[in-house]
Amino acid sequence: MNDDSFGLPQNLGDGLVLRWAEPSDAEELAQFNLRIHSDEDEKEMFLVHWTKELMAGQHPTTKASDFTVVIDENAGGKIVSSLNLISQTWAYEDIPFGVGRPELVGTDEQYRRRGLVRKQFAAVHAKSAARGELVQVITGIPWYYRMYGYEMCVDLGGSRAYYLLPSRLRKAAESTEAEKYQMRPAAPEDIPALRELYARHGAGSLLSRVRDEAIWQHELFHAHRDTHNARFMYLITAVADNTLAGYVEISPWHGRGVYFVREMAAQPGHSLRALALFVIRHLEKEAAVVNQTAEKPMERISFELGTAHPVYKALLWELEKQIPPYSYYVRVPDLAAFLQHIVPVLERRLAESVMAGHTGQLRLNFYHSQLALDWENGRLVTISPYQPKNFQDGHAFFPDQTFLQLLFGHRSLEELRHSRVDCSARHGDAAVLLDVLFPRRPSWVSPLG
Repeated sequence: MNDDSFGLPQNLGDGLVLRWAEPSDAEELAQFNLRIHSDEDEKEMFLVHWTKELMAGQHPTTKASDFTVVIDENAGGKIVSSLNLISQTWAYEDIPFGVGRPELVGTDEQYRRRGLVRKQFAAVHAKSAARGELVQVITGIPWYYRMYGYEMCVDLGGSRAYYLLPSRLRKAAESTEAEKYQMRPAAPEDIPALRELYARHGAGSLLSRVRDEAIWQHELFHAHRDTHNARFMYLITAVADNTLAGYVEISPWHGRGVYFVREMAAQPGHSLRALALFVIRHLEKEAAVVNQTAEKPMERISFELGTAHPVYKALLWELEKQIPPYSYYVRVPDLAAFLQHIVPVLERRLAESVMAGHTGQLRLNFYHSQLALDWENGRLVTISPYQPKNFQDGHAFFPDQTFLQLLFGHRSLEELRHSRVDCSARHGDAAVLLDVLFPRRPSWVSPLG
């Protein structure tokens, strides 16, 4: 058995075998994912393209052997369950950290409730840990992934809509007013500029996804255009002198009747409101043409930018409907290791607060485990477990995985108190310190798809 096999292959009994996938599994697994994950009324072919793309060996972080499959040897070796691991890098403020993204989790209906997903999670969690990934993140149905140590604690999605009303489209089509800006698709040589604009797009977000050169190249130019992972980015330039004014990412999913704006930022010195209004007018003119022949007319522009992106302030009166976010599931298997990794952020927050220079111990009791954070003159010198003397030995208490909601800015301590009465701070310094170290702060992480 290879050192990197993480216990696979594994005989599960009744003819079922869990193993890592191979490139030769690509076609069968693509059809499996199409069948398992498509809506009942419509086959979603992007699942086929996405699966094959991840298994082909050309993705920057993922290959066939990052998929697990359970096969039934009593049924000709057919695939009956599968999931995969996509490695990413995210950042907590300015501190990058490795993230493992389990995806495409599915089991044939007749093989469910046998613990197949749990065994596969054990394998991909081990592989993720071996890669040094401190966090795992997944999207999925309500409650389910809590069974595997995940907590819903980072906003996923959230949008505001601009409706492409017929009257607006007529007005746009008839307009002869000269535009100050123009748009063009991003080219490979634009990546350095896009990297800077992307940083501006995520400047107010606690968490962000880090893109290296390989990720930029893949998402812009190599990912299958019919998958959700392909990015359609446009540079916005000034008509007068062709100088760069900003960028926007617009997914052209015409079959849904919606333009999805997933990223946007303006260069310093340019008005984000002016750029956003230009994008709206541009899409109105396009929709006026598209809707003449489209089976499904374009009905709205959805600004898929989380809950607090600056575009919402820029378009305060134009955006007419707010759709609340869902949530990423997040797993932090070694909380002390993650806290140690973000110590520079925690010390910076303390230094800029009402508790600058603090000395003392902060005891966090999670009921099933405990951590003590020792501060000396504003420096976090140790993070270590402690043995509680009794059930109430601690300065703050967080049942289950609720501390992750505080850690990732999803809820304040006061909000957690209201939702869980056994979540509390019982010491004045602790209450103030937790608010300082872990302020409520939104995230709009550029999605994987």
